[in-house]
Amino acid sequence: IAGYLPFDEPSLIGLYKKIWEASFSYPSWFSSSARNLIKRILDPNPLTRITIPEILQDEWFKKGYKPPKFKQDDDVNIDDNILYFTWL
Repeated sequence: IAGYLPFDEPSLIGLYKKIWEASFSYPSWFSSSARNLIKRILDPNPLTRITIPEILQDEWFKKGYKPPKFKQDDDVNIDDNILYFTWL
């Protein structure tokens, strides 16, 4: 969104420290809902970090979002695949 990475640090140790502390700033043009979503995505605690289903339900993420349409392939018989790979 911003055009640059949220964590920028020349030293690897400094970079890890910023990631661990979630030390980053937002550009001034970010809306509060975008800031909230990014904050939850970059949460260093995996127990409180937002999940993919929660991201898909987020108000900011859903603006203009169109779910992908997957092409329905022909039915594939698993036995045919096993037979094919045993001939290799």
